[in-house]
Amino acid sequence: MRRLIILLSFCGCVFSGLTQTVPELYRKADKEKMNHWVDSVFDTLTLDERIGQLFMPVANPTTDNRNIQLLMRYVNEAKIGGILFHKGDAVTQAEVTNRVQKASKIPMLVSLDGEWGLSMRLDGTTRFPKNMMLGAIEDINLIEAYGEEVGRQCNEMGIHINFAPDVDVNSNMANPVIGIRSFGEDPDAVAEKGIAYARGIEKKGVLSVAKHFPGHGDTSDDSHHTLPAVRHSMERLDSVELLPFKRYIYEGFAGVMTGHLYVPTLDKTPNLPSSLSKPIVTGLLQQKLGFQGLCFTDALAMKGASTKSSENPSVKALLAGNDILLAPASLFTDVDAVRKAVQEGVLDRSEIEAKCLKVLQYKYITGLHNYQPVELKGLSERLNTPHAAWLVAKLNAEAITLMKNDDDYLPLKGIGKKKIAALSLGDGVETPYMQMLGRYDKIDRFQLLLTSTEAQVREVYRQLENYDVILCAVHTIRVAESEQLRQLATRKEVVLTFFTLPYSCRQYRQSIDRSKAAVMAYEATPLAQEYAAQLIMGGIAAKGKLPVSIPGLYFAGTGLFTEKSRLGYQEPEEVGLDPVRLDVIESIVQEGLDEEAYPGCQVLVAKEGMVVYHKAFGYQDEKKTEPVTLESVYDLASVSKAAGTLLAAMKAYDEKKFTLNQKVSTYLPELQGTDKKDITIRELLYHQSGLVSTINFYLKAIDQDSYSGSLYSGSRRATHPVRFDAKTFVRNDFTYLPDLVSTTPKEGFATQVAKDFYVAEAFQDSIMTSIIDSRLVAKGRYRYSCINFILLKMLVEREMGQSMDELLQNDFFSRLGAQTMMYNPVGKIEMQRIVPTEDDQFVRRQLLRGYVHDEAAAFQGGVSGNAGLFSTAHDLAKVCQLYLNQGVYGRDTLITQETARLFTQSKSPSSRRGLGFDKPDRGNVRNSPCGALAPASVFGHTGYTGTCFWVDPDNQLVYIFLTNRLHPSRANTKLFSLETRMRIQDAIYKAIERK
Repeated sequence: MRRLIILLSFCGCVFSGLTQTVPELYRKADKEKMNHWVDSVFDTLTLDERIGQLFMPVANPTTDNRNIQLLMRYVNEAKIGGILFHKGDAVTQAEVTNRVQKASKIPMLVSLDGEWGLSMRLDGTTRFPKNMMLGAIEDINLIEAYGEEVGRQCNEMGIHINFAPDVDVNSNMANPVIGIRSFGEDPDAVAEKGIAYARGIEKKGVLSVAKHFPGHGDTSDDSHHTLPAVRHSMERLDSVELLPFKRYIYEGFAGVMTGHLYVPTLDKTPNLPSSLSKPIVTGLLQQKLGFQGLCFTDALAMKGASTKSSENPSVKALLAGNDILLAPASLFTDVDAVRKAVQEGVLDRSEIEAKCLKVLQYKYITGLHNYQPVELKGLSERLNTPHAAWLVAKLNAEAITLMKNDDDYLPLKGIGKKKIAALSLGDGVETPYMQMLGRYDKIDRFQLLLTSTEAQVREVYRQLENYDVILCAVHTIRVAESEQLRQLATRKEVVLTFFTLPYSCRQYRQSIDRSKAAVMAYEATPLAQEYAAQLIMGGIAAKGKLPVSIPGLYFAGTGLFTEKSRLGYQEPEEVGLDPVRLDVIESIVQEGLDEEAYPGCQVLVAKEGMVVYHKAFGYQDEKKTEPVTLESVYDLASVSKAAGTLLAAMKAYDEKKFTLNQKVSTYLPELQGTDKKDITIRELLYHQSGLVSTINFYLKAIDQDSYSGSLYSGSRRATHPVRFDAKTFVRNDFTYLPDLVSTTPKEGFATQVAKDFYVAEAFQDSIMTSIIDSRLVAKGRYRYSCINFILLKMLVEREMGQSMDELLQNDFFSRLGAQTMMYNPVGKIEMQRIVPTEDDQFVRRQLLRGYVHDEAAAFQGGVSGNAGLFSTAHDLAKVCQLYLNQGVYGRDTLITQETARLFTQSKSPSSRRGLGFDKPDRGNVRNSPCGALAPASVFGHTGYTGTCFWVDPDNQLVYIFLTNRLHPSRANTKLFSLETRMRIQDAIYKAIERK
């Protein structure tokens, strides 16, 4: 306690009469307990150990014997009080931390040079954006949350100090060392963001250290290699360079790093670094500005810290007023020099003791009085959490800046009507930017690299003349702006996106002037590229603002805003879904795979217009020859009713081609004079027409004389060797009528049923005849029927004057960018992407791949009102989002709001059914197609192949499950008994975080 009193007395003399700001972490500490611990430790220390507490060398986080021996010398001989690890990996650094802490008499302060988090130094950790990019973010709370996450990760790693934030005001474009490390050129904005970051860090008990005092932003030299000079007036220094530090100190943060800068206005001593200047460190920082926290030097091994040969930099730094000597060039030499300076009276022993006591106080504050080693087990998982993944994605999304947007060009609209290309300057065509663009539309890709020849450049620009829109990504300014690009921007709709420092845009000024839009993404990381693409396509809104000026182009603060218009991609936390609870989906899916309920599947969850869960599981077939990917295309079966036929019907309804209460026979006169003449369109949609569930149209094509007895049997027999479904076996020794079926396409046989299977055009007449001849039962009561939608498709085609597949492609799928949504995908999509369905040894006698499974749809050539659509989950989600948006997608109105509401919100008064959509059965949960937690507002559909989609307007939720449960046989009904689809849906609702 005696020495503690000496320390307080010393501090009182130094700071007498000055306004001081006590650091918040110090203020909150239990002073009685802290002083007791500090005093008890201090009294055990020799002078050498007290001196050692002031040193923090740089060390390698490796476990080789030579390095460990060196670290043990640091601990045992130099008696160091702290350590700064160099680059490495997290787990190894944690192992080394535990070893050196165990060897140290007093637990050491472990520090991090982590201006943008652990990843600045440690591999395998969350890569947060650098400060220049963060400077574009308007949401200060988000910056604080980022700092808090960095602090949490530091705690996991046993790190007590982070040398961040960098609050240098980067007012010099030529600055070779700060640049992206600065939050920008506006002192107020730099202060605001630096303070938010520091507040987050210190919320977790980690010391933040602002740097590089008194301000390294307006230099053209690198202090690592020389001594930069800052030759501004006091007025300028006070209003720019010093302003962030003053506010940081006033807010009560714990650390400041002094920079190696020559600032003659503050200390005229020739070529004296500010870090070694008493007028600057003691006079300005501690006395005038009132800083009472820990004062660290910048790395003393840097050339900017060089002094005359007779003067030791560590001694000079302590004389200047610094508390901790960071990274001396020669640790043992500097320790000896400080000891000698104390012995000779150059350094006052009481000052050394005061600094030692101060260091010990902060050791207590950071929890080292109750030191615990780093828990190595599960460390990587604790560092790379779902929350960290969300936060880094969110920071990227909020930072991307729209600098120019002529005529409200972005988000891009009218896709499907424009031919779009993407040009990469300085990188390839498989970048995250290109891949994300491909989620929105078919976009042809081109590249020009540093190694591209003049001939290759000419050829690329020649081909680009064939496109309406060119999305040009600049990955490096080493690929210079060309006359071809400038001319292209004059003639075409060009959008420029820069994955570079903002200043680099100057070299593309003419192209920017002629472009339709320009986007600043700041960095070339995968997330920066993905969110830049999303901004262009409307997956996210533009929110960022330039943190620096681009001379001749834009001032700092420039940033145009847009609104989200298409599906975006984010982590579950963005929309209030618990990622841990959402992971239950994987276990439910895996149970189905283990039980062989299906070979594989896709699951997609979107909420509030954001895809937050999109995964592929298992294989395409039972032989496990090809894994399911997110690009695998599934037969949607009856989901086609709600995702295809209903869209066409809504289009026709919008164009007033029919009303719901009109009779179907008004439009299909073949039904007049039959018992179906009074069926209304509303009854078709509600499944209250009384029509039979299905009709086996294929029977008309079979030669009845080619076999005897029945086609079907309730048990396997020699005559019925093929299982058809769970209860039925069939014979397959029959033949087809040659005047109706052909194995090759020929005149009159253009309707393809499957591979090498064609039916005569005349067969289509028999479909309507079969419907007319079918039995009508229980009209007005609910009875699910595929025939309803077959008639609806016929009606729409006649009234719209075009085939339904053409209508859907032109008016919906192409405009949605739903590239894989189509009928009859064979020849349009790579065959290996199309997931096979049943090995049909009855009707088509082949493995079905790319040909619709449903027999009724197959005998109509694959385009039917009841089935026939193929898609990925991702493209189906665009249709679902269109419904959620009440007919609008990508700033295009595809269905009027009134029509969208009518069809998606109406419900039959006598059943669970909506207008073409299925809905939950709230009165009988066991018969409901949805999970028990789905609200009554949900609408969607299921499909025989195991597919489903559900849209929830209450929670702005989309859920899609695609599978081929009937591969290799439709007799497999385990998907239904396991209730896989419903359980996944319930898991999604359980993951919604209730506020």
